Amino acid sequence: MPAFLVTVMPPALALLTVLFLAVLMGLAARFGFLSTGRGLARLMVGAVFGLGFSLGRALPDWWGIIAAIVAIFGGLACVSAWERRLGLAPLSVKGASAWGGSEPQFTPEGEPIRVFNHSEIAMGGPTYCDYLFPDGVLLQGLGSSALFSEDGRYFAATVPSRQSWGLVVLDREQRRLYRCIDSELWELDAFDLNGLNGRHSPLVDDSVRQIRLDELLRSASAVDLVPVADLWLEPDWRSDPVQHTFERRSADGQQRLVGDISLPSTFRDLAQPLAPLLSPRYTVSINGQPSGLLMAADAPLVWSTDQCALVCLAQEHDSDEGGDLYWLWQLDKGWRMLPSPWVKRDAEPSFYWHELLRFDAGHVHFGAYLDYPRPSSGRYGYRLDSIHSDTETQVGHDAQGRVQVGEFQLTRMAIVIPLDSEGLRGDSHIETQPLIGGVPAHLSWLTDNAGGVGAYRCQIGDWQLPGCWLLDHRVSDCGRYLALLPYADSMIVASHAVIADVQQRRLLEGPAMWVARILDFHAGRLSLAVVAGRLDQALESTALQRFNVAAPTASDPSFFDPSEQYRLFYDTVELQVTDSQLHVVPPWRLVDRPQAAIAEGDFIQPAPGDQDAAWLFGSETEYADSWVRASSPRLGGYLLTASGCALNDLAPSMIWSADGRYLALTRMVTDATQLCGSYRGWQLLLLDVREHTLRVPAQWLGNRPQYESFAAEQLRVRCFERDWEAEDDNDKGSVQSFSLDLLLQLPAEQLVYRAGLWFVPAQLHLALAWQALTLPSVSCFKRRSL
Repeated sequence: MPAFLVTVMPPALALLTVLFLAVLMGLAARFGFLSTGRGLARLMVGAVFGLGFSLGRALPDWWGIIAAIVAIFGGLACVSAWERRLGLAPLSVKGASAWGGSEPQFTPEGEPIRVFNHSEIAMGGPTYCDYLFPDGVLLQGLGSSALFSEDGRYFAATVPSRQSWGLVVLDREQRRLYRCIDSELWELDAFDLNGLNGRHSPLVDDSVRQIRLDELLRSASAVDLVPVADLWLEPDWRSDPVQHTFERRSADGQQRLVGDISLPSTFRDLAQPLAPLLSPRYTVSINGQPSGLLMAADAPLVWSTDQCALVCLAQEHDSDEGGDLYWLWQLDKGWRMLPSPWVKRDAEPSFYWHELLRFDAGHVHFGAYLDYPRPSSGRYGYRLDSIHSDTETQVGHDAQGRVQVGEFQLTRMAIVIPLDSEGLRGDSHIETQPLIGGVPAHLSWLTDNAGGVGAYRCQIGDWQLPGCWLLDHRVSDCGRYLALLPYADSMIVASHAVIADVQQRRLLEGPAMWVARILDFHAGRLSLAVVAGRLDQALESTALQRFNVAAPTASDPSFFDPSEQYRLFYDTVELQVTDSQLHVVPPWRLVDRPQAAIAEGDFIQPAPGDQDAAWLFGSETEYADSWVRASSPRLGGYLLTASGCALNDLAPSMIWSADGRYLALTRMVTDATQLCGSYRGWQLLLLDVREHTLRVPAQWLGNRPQYESFAAEQLRVRCFERDWEAEDDNDKGSVQSFSLDLLLQLPAEQLVYRAGLWFVPAQLHLALAWQALTLPSVSCFKRRSL
């Protein structure tokens, strides 16, 4: 705009405009309005271009071009020289980056600074760290862009934030800290007697900013650092006071354990200087007698039932190895270290003990839990993810296929160790969660096979279960049943699952399958992770081919050995408990209405009058992981109709026409480059199961299409604003209507018959994989011809 306005002026007036802006720059710099001066400099640059263009317009032929070039380049040189003279020129040397790597390592006096605890405010974002100065001043959570003032008195650092950045200035002489919030400085370049120079947001414009030191100190909040041992900290460095002592008495009050805080002689030399204060350790004594142990104030501790002994988690005071161990104190014998409560084997389920439950009759009970071995892609996968916390799990579906989520709780149990244990495998035994009547099952180790898998004896009250069992187990939510896996001498997996019915005192054996782990047991259904086969590493996994080598029917230990040549395929199988047996639950649902775009799992949707049926399987979220993503849309599904039409790359939304001839389908496209401002879109597909044709309209649907009706020659579908569904979703969507007559006028792609099925020509190469599928039972899948 300045260039245009000056261009239309006569050359003399244009020159006066440039000179006028130069005078204004000088006045702004003289009275301290530096940012205004820099703004005027930018206007002056535009005016110089305008002056050149004005001369070019006024002079004839080549003289105008030469005069314009001389005026522009000469004028820009004059502007640059004038900026430098007024102190308005941008800094040519940039300071330390906000992304780390150039933090100050020495004070102006040459003494070293410790810079540690680096972290990021977001993945790949600016970094922050802690600074420990030689005099003991510790500043935490400051940005990596930091510097000292010219005279060395002040230290300044940015404070990165997701919202508004801050700025900190330390007065080293007075040990006073100034904090300025809502600072525009992201990176600091210079710190002279006048103030701080730096830049704002290198990600956006990297524009120059300057703050006068006196203005900053006047407007910032200030605190005086306080001495803590040999450190200087901010007054609010800790929200709660440090507990200097604690006491634990026995229930009868006769025994008294006391802990007194143990602090090092110096804090500055520690890897984490505040660790002794944030997580203090205490020297322990009982009844006034020192123990030589250190423990935390909240460390696990349990007194024996006679109150004359205790077990706690502690460490030796002068131990170089560190680490807490369990220690036993007895009134008449003093202290001694207990061995590890359990000797683990890598081939067995992963579990940890985390609390002391009770101490009675010469045994100590440690609370423990089995991990949750969820398959890596939800109901199937090529590894079992070991989860060690309570989490969400799928407990069912609503009528439109949405996942119903419930809390999954890890299998709790107890490790029972005798006081005379020597730390050998088998010294301890496992107590399961209580069954009906409050009686737990006891699992006692007998031996290990060549694969490192242990055999255990199982006893429930006075009922000794015949045979040997693996450690993996699960108590049903009703408490009546205990799920177990039988042990085999040469196998690392079980040949089937067994349920112990405590009420009837009988064992229910499941069908043959290679069971790797027990997953869950609720509502009368036992979920198992089963090895169904293995897939060569060179092959890509699809819902049509999860594995290319099926698991053997007879015992073959080598099949399950880990190898870089293949991946074991884990599938989830559910067994339903009946009065006398266990039977496999089909992995598909039979639905009576169109499913939502976020519908989970395999399902069969019959046509009206059972004239046909559609089986959709293999659809999953974009992430294809083991997390329960109840609100995310599913895509990439495979479809097989009872009339023999086979399609792929579909979403769960579908609906049959009233006469059962047409099946309206949906597809989610994640690389829809035709859409403006979006990378994904939804398509409608119309399948004619009689003529075996497929039509795809060019019109894109809205998000999460939900079919509502397909009758009276009209197809109605409701679409929404978002492609994911919120819990408190108020998005009711809008309905689109399609005329069947208009849809049938679209070009049709003829399906090709091959190996008993009808395929899109581009998918003929998958015919053999489709033939190898295990199809739904006839009772669920109303097949006319297949």
